[in-house]
Amino acid sequence: MEAIKNFLRQFTQTTPFVLSNTMIVIPYLLFMHLIDPRMSVTVLPFVLFYTFRVTGIFLIRGLYRSIDQYTLLMVALLVGGIGSFLTLMGALNFTFYLFGSLFLGVSAAWLPPANTSVNLFEKSKGFQSMSSRRYLVALIVLLPLFFGTMIALPLQAVIVPSIVTLYFVCAYHTVKHYPHYEMDFKELTKHVFSFSELTWFILFFIALFLLRSGRLLFDESMLNGAIILFSGIFMFAVVIVHQVKDRWKLPLWQNALTFLNGMLGNFIFLFGAFYVAVYKGAASQGLYLFLPYLLGVIGSLVLAGKVRRSFKNDLMVQLIGLTVGLLLLSVRVLFPLAIFVLTFFQKGTSSWLNRLYYQTESIDKQQRITAKYSTSNKGSITHQFILMFLMLIALQIKDLPDKDIFLLRSLHTTEILATMDIVKFASIIILLVGIGLIGRIGKHAFDH
Repeated sequence: MEAIKNFLRQFTQTTPFVLSNTMIVIPYLLFMHLIDPRMSVTVLPFVLFYTFRVTGIFLIRGLYRSIDQYTLLMVALLVGGIGSFLTLMGALNFTFYLFGSLFLGVSAAWLPPANTSVNLFEKSKGFQSMSSRRYLVALIVLLPLFFGTMIALPLQAVIVPSIVTLYFVCAYHTVKHYPHYEMDFKELTKHVFSFSELTWFILFFIALFLLRSGRLLFDESMLNGAIILFSGIFMFAVVIVHQVKDRWKLPLWQNALTFLNGMLGNFIFLFGAFYVAVYKGAASQGLYLFLPYLLGVIGSLVLAGKVRRSFKNDLMVQLIGLTVGLLLLSVRVLFPLAIFVLTFFQKGTSSWLNRLYYQTESIDKQQRITAKYSTSNKGSITHQFILMFLMLIALQIKDLPDKDIFLLRSLHTTEILATMDIVKFASIIILLVGIGLIGRIGKHAFDH
């Protein structure tokens, strides 16, 4: 009996870690599976979740010091719990999916940086929220979610949100008992939003909403509008970066690596989802993408630090690992292995950057981790538009109609397969060039 209680206790204690590492994946797969081409409204839950998930970080970047990271973590868990419960209610009425996806998107944006920041602070005080044994327990906690995503609708729409809701309840209970924090809202009304970060949120939100809605609704005018808007944002960002680069608080290689790591994260999951859907069918995404992704996440947290410490140059070992993952991805039959290796080093790089940002005294302590996630998400957003450009160009190269970009998940012709390979190799080359440039810029960063 005591062994069962101990296991259940550890089961509950791993739920914050599990949620912070799967909130990008689980709702993504669930809401994607809800899409029915015959009903345009069914694309909205996916669009709302994805857009808020990617852009929500800019809202908390604008919170200044008005809310501490622990309070933000508790709010993210509450919002996520509400979102997962509303998503469960969506099985009764589709309208609930719209609100559930919005709440889950906000939670997915806030939960990882807040959880990371709190865990780093707790670790500095001698309290370890996760251990090697708990990572093994986390794998068991992940199993119900994995099998839930493999079940066909409508049963999946009941089982997955039910499990996620339970995990949010467990996570809230666990985090509430962390020893060095308590929630504090008394400063929340002072200087709530930064105008610049709110502007980034609005611009990126509109661009991503148009991009996602246009592609899923087969609306070329929305897609073109999104591309034009993003092009304007990109040119504006280039001007801003040129003006403020001399005032950056971090070295160029660190900013560039954070940005590229965001691009890689988007490449792994967004392009991976397209690729598996075209080659194996959307129903195979759990086995060929979700499983190696999760194994890569767990493996990275357990072993990436040891791998990095076995080399003299911390930066170069990350870049070499990412390069190996991208090269493996060029071989089609090695796709699951490539996703595992790429995820292992992408997550390892992300964890390493978290520590570097957390130790940067020139950035306000409450903003260090969110600064990292903000830069990373800008990379993720940029890669989405690059991916869309590449797909349109590849379709023209193969003399296929541009409208096929709206139908990729249901097309499995030889021409479409060749198109996806063109996009894959072009993406790999772009990312490898980025890795090479960062290696050149930061080659002396760890000579000491």
